[in-house]
Amino acid sequence: MKNFGEQVYQLRKDFGLSQEEVAEALGVSRQTISNWEHGLAQPTLDKAVELAHLFEVSLDELVGKKKQATKESNKLLHSLLHQPVTIYLYPNPDSNTWISINKTILKHCEITEVNPNSIRVLTLEKKLKIERLIFLKDIAGFERECN
Repeated sequence: MKNFGEQVYQLRKDFGLSQEEVAEALGVSRQTISNWEHGLAQPTLDKAVELAHLFEVSLDELVGKKKQATKESNKLLHSLLHQPVTIYLYPNPDSNTWISINKTILKHCEITEVNPNSIRVLTLEKKLKIERLIFLKDIAGFERECN
């Protein structure tokens, strides 16, 4: 059974998030996340609840009391790595997610990384390549684009 710090580290890696990204989502410093992962500090109850919500686990799973079910990445997403795709997102105007995506259709994306709960994509916006993290729960569908 993993301790709290090991569990936070593993969940963060499973979601493909950096310490900075988790810190920003929770409104704490990157050092705070590092301290939690290394067992040097523990979060307050309200931050633990936010952390569990971010990682889509119960508090029991977060503290290692209940074994987390292994989540496998979608094989189809792996087959689309580094290919042009269009991603359709669920529109959610009431979303309080920490990464704001203002479009429900992302065209000409390149999936660069697939994790059990998220993907990283590159999009071209105003001639700039933008990297986005998209949670799988926010994806309504996707399709391969013709080259």
